[in-house]
Amino acid sequence: MTAQKNQTKFIAIGVAAAIAAIIAVVLVVGGGSSSSSTTTSTTGDSSEATQPVNGDAVAAAEFQRVQPEGEMLLALEDPDNDPARGVVAPVVNGFGFDGAPLTIAPTGKPMLVVFLAHWCPHCNAEVPRLIEWKNSGSMPADMEVFGVSTGARNDAPNWPPSQWVVDKGWPWPVMADSEDQGAALAFGVSGYPGLILLDGNGKVLARRSGEASIDELKAWAQEFLPV
Repeated sequence: MTAQKNQTKFIAIGVAAAIAAIIAVVLVVGGGSSSSSTTTSTTGDSSEATQPVNGDAVAAAEFQRVQPEGEMLLALEDPDNDPARGVVAPVVNGFGFDGAPLTIAPTGKPMLVVFLAHWCPHCNAEVPRLIEWKNSGSMPADMEVFGVSTGARNDAPNWPPSQWVVDKGWPWPVMADSEDQGAALAFGVSGYPGLILLDGNGKVLARRSGEASIDELKAWAQEFLPV
């Protein structure tokens, strides 16, 4: 009887050890998933940690890898009380539709970064206004303009965005955002079109989203850019 009791005791101990091992594995897997999720939401593309963007050209594509450097801006909620105002915007390394490297970074001149979605009716209305603003000669002469194609969808109107910007006559450089909108997330874009006005050092002067008339755009730029 004693031998039988000892055998039963050993079996119970073995089962308990196996259960403990299974629990440990579950905890480790769960922890890894949480860490991966945090990394993805911070970088905008989980692949960027192991595949950094460099200065070499890549294949042409409607989506491209992007690599933000620096702190992400908080999402824009109230343009009149924007917590990002005065904050240095992240540098974003990426590529154009043609695969040529493009970087959004301070140049010493004010910069307007415009986030556009090809299917967005407000973007389709705003692009001609931005072009007219430029052609009228009333856009600040030293202000650089940079477009970012984001939120692209192959089941939506005006696909592909690479052709859309050509058809719209967009005259400035365009970066192709990643499928998970890494560039838009880095700049805290909350609506399309999303406009971010930066000073020559890359600090956020103002952000806005949605359509605006040419007069509204002029007044907005004049309010924040030195005359």
